[in-house]
Amino acid sequence: MRTIAIMNLKGGVGKTVTALNLADVLRRAGKSVVLVDCDGQANLTEFYLQEAALDALEDGGITVTDLLMGGAEPLWSDNVIPLDSDGLVSLLPADSSLYALDIAAIKLGKSVSIKPFEDFRDAAAEDGVDYMIFDCPPGFSAGSVAALNAAEGVVVTTKVDGFSLRGVAKLRAQLRSMRSAACNADAIDGVLITQWRKDNAVLTGEQVLRSARGLKVFDTVIRWSSPVDGSTMAQQPLDEYSPRSNAAQDYRAWVKEYLGEEVTG
Repeated sequence: MRTIAIMNLKGGVGKTVTALNLADVLRRAGKSVVLVDCDGQANLTEFYLQEAALDALEDGGITVTDLLMGGAEPLWSDNVIPLDSDGLVSLLPADSSLYALDIAAIKLGKSVSIKPFEDFRDAAAEDGVDYMIFDCPPGFSAGSVAALNAAEGVVVTTKVDGFSLRGVAKLRAQLRSMRSAACNADAIDGVLITQWRKDNAVLTGEQVLRSARGLKVFDTVIRWSSPVDGSTMAQQPLDEYSPRSNAAQDYRAWVKEYLGEEVTG
């Protein structure tokens, strides 16, 4: 099983959109995927679940918080919500209770064990799951640290602007420091440029990013495309909502570049 964390320290750079569209392209290739929402904002969870399911989650459903606190079900598959009729994609949801873990860590000095995440990952792998994708929040939190430890590699999504590019640089530095703390995901698989448009400032920033020493930047960029917002409102991946849109085509091309024969072979 391949495990991937989608991250940037900056928000609004397409992490969740990338995670869900990556999962959808993999599903269409016949791959099984477990999505893990590690963000207390729960945007990934809200994308997939209808109001009734969200209400049920608030009334005692299993979330990432339960897993981190050791309160999840013993069988890994009892903690996830199936998302498609083929049984290929499932979700470990999140809710705002994740923020309580961070507050407890700050106020009370309570740390969260990463072992439940590792056990969850290993059990899914033993059952033949092909991919596990972690949608991380901006910044380092209990959820993102656990995800980075459980993931083999990191995909950094970024817009080409000053704030986002500085977020990439800071993330590289943080991952290097986490390496000394026995974090698995100390390598960035690649930087994915999102919301790209043909603009002098964007082109200049892209050139700066691609010239950074030791940093892989994917050749494929995700072009700005108005159907992206529409797809999130409709709660549909781009290949379902607008398969001919620039962004849908770009995500398909990026997955092929990133995973290659794993998907097409």
